[in-house]
Amino acid sequence: MIFTKKGDAAVLAKLSAAPAPYREIAERLHAIIVESAPSLEPIVRWGLPFYVRDGKDVCYIKPDKDFVAFGFGEVVNPAYEDGAHMHPVAWTITSLDAATEDRIRELVKKAAG
Repeated sequence: MIFTKKGDAAVLAKLSAAPAPYREIAERLHAIIVESAPSLEPIVRWGLPFYVRDGKDVCYIKPDKDFVAFGFGEVVNPAYEDGAHMHPVAWTITSLDAATEDRIRELVKKAAG
């Protein structure tokens, strides 16, 4: 059994348990995802916030004590580049600036289709 809790409240409750300063980064990532792709459903599964469409994982947030991991499902990889030999699906984030937030928005919108 996977034990899924749905909705913003469940995700924000999970993110609020993250250690500072990564709690703030995780909460900001949540806001960016919700603003950029309102069609995605926020859920908590396996103890992590996921954002899903039609039951498929689009992206997730994984707070840690030293960073926040942010990634996409391998089947919906918005960072895929034709001709490249490696395609990132996850990043560790230690701080956010305007350029990073813009890149995250762009990737989320592309992944959400």
